[in-house]
Amino acid sequence: MKKTKYPSETSTSLNIKSFSKGINTSLDRTKIPIDYAYDIKNFSFENGILKEGIGFSELIDSLSTQDTTSLKRDFETLGEIEKVFHFYIYNQNTNKREDKLIFINHELKVYYISLYEQPLTLNSIRNISFKQTPIATQYRLNGEDVMIFSSLSDNMYVWNGREEPYEVLDAPKISSMALHYERLFVTVDGEKSSIWFSDDLDPTNWSISLDEAGFIDLIDERGALLKVVSFFDYLYVFREYGISRITAYGNQHNFSVSNLYVSSGKIYENSVCVCGDKIIFLAEDGLYKFDGVDTIKILDNISNNLTKQTSSNISSCYYNGKYYLSCNYNFLDQGINNALLEIDINKYKLTNITFGVSIKYITCINTEKYSGIIAISKLNNSNNSYVTEINKTGKFLDNTLEKTWTSPISDIEKIQNIKTLKKIFLQTSTPIIITIFHDNKETIINFPGSLFPQTKRVCIPLINFGFKISCKEKSCSIKNIRFLFSSVNGRV
Repeated sequence: MKKTKYPSETSTSLNIKSFSKGINTSLDRTKIPIDYAYDIKNFSFENGILKEGIGFSELIDSLSTQDTTSLKRDFETLGEIEKVFHFYIYNQNTNKREDKLIFINHELKVYYISLYEQPLTLNSIRNISFKQTPIATQYRLNGEDVMIFSSLSDNMYVWNGREEPYEVLDAPKISSMALHYERLFVTVDGEKSSIWFSDDLDPTNWSISLDEAGFIDLIDERGALLKVVSFFDYLYVFREYGISRITAYGNQHNFSVSNLYVSSGKIYENSVCVCGDKIIFLAEDGLYKFDGVDTIKILDNISNNLTKQTSSNISSCYYNGKYYLSCNYNFLDQGINNALLEIDINKYKLTNITFGVSIKYITCINTEKYSGIIAISKLNNSNNSYVTEINKTGKFLDNTLEKTWTSPISDIEKIQNIKTLKKIFLQTSTPIIITIFHDNKETIINFPGSLFPQTKRVCIPLINFGFKISCKEKSCSIKNIRFLFSSVNGRV
């Protein structure tokens, strides 16, 4: 008599021991390893654990040690803020540095608060207004600290922080500027192929001569001049399709130009940012690092989600070892600059992607009174913008930013064989939702928060498998997730 053979059950598991690999969209969703994400929103994953990501709080609350009700009311009367600048004055009488934050509102009027005074009060700078949102830089002119303002549509203004600003009538209309060896080098309106420079030791003197101010023509296939940056001992000009280097020490007779890099895609000038010993920038085909000689592409795993930007809406800054880029990412919603990317520039790793917040402008400051990142931001589809500081609260003011991690799609290494998802193991400190994608269906499983590891028994037949982790709590800690599958007759 023959023995009856019963089908045997085999099992296999998918383990995600760390979430630190982040995101990968360079391949088809079915070709990405399961320990990468195909999409991430508002989770921080830098240390391998899913935690609350970037948050935003009102800047004024961080600056003031006293009640801010009156100051917030004053800011509301200004309307939307366009830009924020940091300016400091060294007071020789008190031997102290006096820091100010300067605000340009939507009417292009100029206001400031003095960080060394409490309570903080909002002041206006009289006798100054603009037709276009200005740029600004600080300089020590004739023994005193001054702020220099200019734009493509306005004359240069110089302000010493105390008296009314004065206008420099013969200065060019400036689109970008950099101080380098006591001269101001600028790109200008109309002259897309020329770098202009001021007189030595005097950025307000633009009289063209062999001994004072002048200009340098750069005409080749690299295209229009976008942004000028002082970096180590050289001046670098970022152009539409490349980078040029200007050697400029003292006497203009000794200036020289060399061309370093030709780009296959247009460079976005507002992404160009000095980050310690390197410059990070975004071009049409992805992110790059530049060390003064070589240009190398980085984070190729997200390049295809960064295409077709609008340069005027991009903003960037560098703070505490991280490069922050406000941009459009994958155009998943209708927000302008719908994402903020946080990138570790030493490891060249993406550590945060923030969605749901539109950022108009981002900058950072370091003072004795305050150090941090400032963003002019608002919730997507909201009419109200705020001057905010960036933190790690996972909230926009009082609004929690929903966090999601979406996996690739996997066949569990057994193509077209039917499997059954039997158990889910994980640790989570707060309630979360796990959505299981099985073929063309979805199953939602709720997990409560707990101090201990959790197991959920399920029974979900499938061929292809994916999952999404969703969290609506302001803080979280999610780790050690594992999925157990079984099949019959070794068919997993």
